Amino acid sequence: MAIGEVFLGAFVTVLLERLASRELLKFLRPLGIDAQLKKWRRTLLMIKAVLTDAENKQTRNEAVKEWLNDLEDLAYDLDDLVDKLNTEALQRKLMETDEESTSQVQKLFSTFSNNFSDFISERGINSELQEINERLEDLAQQISMLSLVMNVKGSSDKTGERLQLTSVVVESEVHGREKDKEDILKMLLEVESSDSPISVIPIVGMGGVGKTTLAQLVYNDVRLKGEFDLMAWACVSDEFDAFRITKIILEAVFSGSCDYTDLNMLQVKLKESLSNKRFLVVLDDVWNEKYGDWDILRRPFLAGKPGSKILVTTRHEKVAKIMSRIPAYHLNLLSDNDALSLLAQRSLGTKTFDVRPDLREIGKSVVRRCQNLPLAVESLGGLLRTKASPKEWEGVLNSEIWIAEEKSEILPALKLSYQYLPPELKQCFALCAIFPKDYEFLKSELVYIWMAEGFLKQSQEERLMEELGNDYFDELLTRSFFQKSSAKTSGFVMHDLINDLAMCVSGYKCLRLDDMLKDNLRYKISEKVRHFSFISHGYKSYDTFSSVSSFQNLRTFLPLSNYGTRYLPQRVLHNVLPKLYCIRELSLSGYQIYELPSSIGDLRHLRYFNLCMTPLKWLPENVSTLCNLQVLILENCYRLSKLPARMDKLINLRHLNIACTGELREMSEGIARLTSLQTLSKLIVSKSSGLKINDLRDFSLLKGEISIEELQHVVNVQEATDARLTNKSSLNNIELKWSSTFDDSRNEILELDVLNALKPHENLSSLEIKFYGGAKFPSWIGDSSFSMLTTISFDFCKKCSTLPTLGKLPLLKDLSVQGMDQVKVIGTEFYGNICDGESLFPSLENLTFGDMSQWEELHGLAPGTQCTIEIPKLRRFDIRRCPKLVSLPTFSFPSLCELSVEKCNEVVLNSMHNLTSLTQLKLEKISGLTSVSEAFEQFPLKLENFEIDDCEDLVTLWPSENIVQRPVNLQRVIVKRCPELLSIQEIVGIGSLHIENCASLELLPDNISLCRDLTIIKCPSLKMMTSLEDCSTSFERLHIRDWVNLNLTNLMGSFHNFSSLTRLIIDSCGGLESFPQGGLPIPNLRELVIIGCRNLRSLPDRMEQLLSLHYLHVLNCPSLTVSFHQRNIPPNLISLHIHNCGVKPLGELDLHKLTSLKSFGLRSVYPDLVSFSNDNDQHYLLPPSLKILKLENLPNLETLSKGFQNLTSLQHLTLWNCPKLVALPMEDQLYNLRSLIIKDCPLLKKRCLRNEGDYWPIIADIPNVEIDDRSIYDPESCP
Repeated sequence: MAIGEVFLGAFVTVLLERLASRELLKFLRPLGIDAQLKKWRRTLLMIKAVLTDAENKQTRNEAVKEWLNDLEDLAYDLDDLVDKLNTEALQRKLMETDEESTSQVQKLFSTFSNNFSDFISERGINSELQEINERLEDLAQQISMLSLVMNVKGSSDKTGERLQLTSVVVESEVHGREKDKEDILKMLLEVESSDSPISVIPIVGMGGVGKTTLAQLVYNDVRLKGEFDLMAWACVSDEFDAFRITKIILEAVFSGSCDYTDLNMLQVKLKESLSNKRFLVVLDDVWNEKYGDWDILRRPFLAGKPGSKILVTTRHEKVAKIMSRIPAYHLNLLSDNDALSLLAQRSLGTKTFDVRPDLREIGKSVVRRCQNLPLAVESLGGLLRTKASPKEWEGVLNSEIWIAEEKSEILPALKLSYQYLPPELKQCFALCAIFPKDYEFLKSELVYIWMAEGFLKQSQEERLMEELGNDYFDELLTRSFFQKSSAKTSGFVMHDLINDLAMCVSGYKCLRLDDMLKDNLRYKISEKVRHFSFISHGYKSYDTFSSVSSFQNLRTFLPLSNYGTRYLPQRVLHNVLPKLYCIRELSLSGYQIYELPSSIGDLRHLRYFNLCMTPLKWLPENVSTLCNLQVLILENCYRLSKLPARMDKLINLRHLNIACTGELREMSEGIARLTSLQTLSKLIVSKSSGLKINDLRDFSLLKGEISIEELQHVVNVQEATDARLTNKSSLNNIELKWSSTFDDSRNEILELDVLNALKPHENLSSLEIKFYGGAKFPSWIGDSSFSMLTTISFDFCKKCSTLPTLGKLPLLKDLSVQGMDQVKVIGTEFYGNICDGESLFPSLENLTFGDMSQWEELHGLAPGTQCTIEIPKLRRFDIRRCPKLVSLPTFSFPSLCELSVEKCNEVVLNSMHNLTSLTQLKLEKISGLTSVSEAFEQFPLKLENFEIDDCEDLVTLWPSENIVQRPVNLQRVIVKRCPELLSIQEIVGIGSLHIENCASLELLPDNISLCRDLTIIKCPSLKMMTSLEDCSTSFERLHIRDWVNLNLTNLMGSFHNFSSLTRLIIDSCGGLESFPQGGLPIPNLRELVIIGCRNLRSLPDRMEQLLSLHYLHVLNCPSLTVSFHQRNIPPNLISLHIHNCGVKPLGELDLHKLTSLKSFGLRSVYPDLVSFSNDNDQHYLLPPSLKILKLENLPNLETLSKGFQNLTSLQHLTLWNCPKLVALPMEDQLYNLRSLIIKDCPLLKKRCLRNEGDYWPIIADIPNVEIDDRSIYDPESCP
């Protein structure tokens, strides 16, 4: 450790308490070991008395630092030993009190000896006792040799008295950046005359100077809101991942998640979203110094409107020069006065030292020590908040950390802030070193891990450990060790310098795999590592984890989620994890794990077990022997069908998250005995012997959310009453769910009584009711006492004919009503009594009505009145499949941004007024609709995205002669399945146009000069009066499908004016026979896809000139012969796939020359191909750069070995329908394989069977192996 900071005070305190446990001492007394523990306790008390002196001396004395390191190692080992003994004692106690049959007990606990002395000998406890005793005595003897003094008053003995702060604490207030902010704002708001539509403005400064803070100030300034159409923020960090950054920006633009897994698709979508819009994107914390990486990322931005800006923060001038021609804005340190003001704010809660003039001069000295660096000032200010007197401030100022001789990149002010943390916060912070830089973590996640480590001692005031953990977290947040994420999430991050500090103080105990691989530190790892983490994306090889099994004392195995499907080699599960006997926190979240080994039940120290988003169907029964388990997360285990039978043995379980486990149908009654549960996300009411609704009675600690399902099994009201939901004040979100089957067994009156008895506490914020069978809702739903409700959902409550009164709930933001078959009229009972000046649904932002088959009328505020109903904050309104709705009042939606109407009458559109904010409109199956504009009283002219689908009567969109009624900001239009639509001439100025299945449509719009993305699918009447080349030179993506008489020359002209085109897809165009002579002069074409053109005879000429072409896919073109003759081969291809085409002999394609090719696929070609060997042996047939290879429908292929010898980079191999294939590549070629997919290859399948085939030992370490659409690791796939 660079500065040797330790947190042994808190660790030793916990150890002392555990060594004094009466239960443990009683358990050990028969063999006299209790005396040994008492002796250790006395020795530890003596050692604890000198810890403060040792911490003070370690910066100057290497021997003291080494003594502290040895003591820390011993403390960990001693804690593990005590935990073994405690666990054994607990297991034996459970066995003694078990009321089940002896045979069942023996079956579950066969690993434990009935004789305690056998346990001591079998587990090697005696040798551990002796070793620890010797190490402890040696450390005690060194105390005098090191001249360590007892009971020295130290910096971290107590938290200290808080100063009396003023009532106003503006933590986000920034000092000294007013001019910087105005300078950056000026640069953002001015419009330059430039060839490029975007300007990149770099802010350069050292770490901790406030670059991100300044960017945040600017980003949130109200003056920007009207200047930019779109704004997005992305944290880049030191790993410049174009996919991740593009995805973040795209999700920010759409305010939601996207599922694209391909960078090209992401960039296409982002480009489409930014097209012809003025945007501001902040790229925070950029380190990349490669222009090529930046060039790839910036391409979608070029679609923006002139005046678009990218604001970049970076520490390095070189980065700024790569990204921008504009001189960088250099952010300097704070002035003395501003730094002093910041210190006053952080330490006193005021802008000046006027309230404490006695601290002013010391404050000036502190600021000088911090070198006016904002992060250091903030951190130290957070520390000084706990110091009330000038003497205490001087103690901080005169700390030896400022004058430590060792050179370190860690700022002294940050070291000092850590040094002055209370011991319990030191250990909590040090563990945060498991998080890589810029990783966004959740508060609950970290608190669970602290709890599993034993950092959260149950207080005498009976405060829950989780509450204590929340306090610790908030204190570290207050002291600026954590920051709220700048993204729109509930996550937190650590500043890079704080992360460095965490790594420094944790030393060798925390290992981040990705840092190790990046720095090539594979052979420099201490075997004393206690905490191990890694970024869990894609595929990890067994070799990556092979060294982990040597970490015998490892406590934490934590994959940190990134994105995408994740796979883990089976040997990690079966060979590595079972050896981690001391593991306490284990996460396998998101991995494609189908079965856990039974050895998982031997990890008896385990306290935190995260299996969310795995395809497990069940857990091993011996998971119930993990009596220390506190947290079990099974959320989104979509195949999970049962839990272990003896869950009641998990007596320390506090959090059981089984949300989104749709296959789970039963829960054992033993769960009712786990009354310490605070999280029980689902309760399934059993029809017979399982869990009952009244079992909730004793779960007094429940918090957060719960879904109570199968409520039709409640046989009497008293059971529901006994659940006592009204007493559970910390349950915020409740879902009440009956069976979706409405048959004669359902009792309307009983279900009403049950729902009435399940009245929750008034703190409720979310209520969902599904498949309820009562004829009405009880009176508590909608009652004004439930004023905290923000979300309400009624789904398929088929028997209810009326809705409860919801219009006056003050905080209601989301309301969904679906599947209410008996509702015919909605009126004043729904709104409530609205007085003059009172708003209806004052906070409602999202409203959905769906599948209301009998709904006919929506009345106004009073029957027979014609007044307009205004819902002031509504932003999204969905009304779907309400075919009988014909009578509505007039609505005013001044804030509505998104409107979706499906399978309704045109009258629904007629009722909507004041759509001045509407930007997205989707219409589907609107009966009687002939003209979109005429359906609205006042057409929404600010539309940006418009989609219309399956409107059989539609003739026109909006009148072309009435320019006033045209939307002026339209960017994206989709028109599908409108057979009577004659013209779309009125569409002008759009960036994206998709036309599909419009049988009568004859002409494209005249003015599509700005169109970048055009899709035309199955429009048989469409005629080209002029070529697209004459319409627009802006096309970037063109997709043509099912155009039987396509003449490419008539459509595209000479192709010479398509310099912006990057993607061309031609699909199922039987009339296409050839490409124009001279090839495709499209210099920026990146993707060419040709599908189902049965008469096409050849590829374009001169393809060697397409230097930007990366993706070439030619599929199902039987008349085509693929031949790259005379060097007619695109040299920079990354992906080449050929399906069902004629192809020249493989050796004549010269594929080995494609040095950038990463993905190659063949299907239904080369029917006589037997192997991939080259008869002339002049060169290999495939390039060594290949990572992905797909071979399909090759009926005579027998072997792969000879032609694969050079494929050292191959990671993904797919083999489909190769019935004669008997051999995989040789073992050396399989070494790097991450995924092997085999289908309809019977001979090969037999050799790959799990534990049976001769290939099994070779492929067992491949993370993903699928045979005939089933994972070979899925137990259900075994023959």
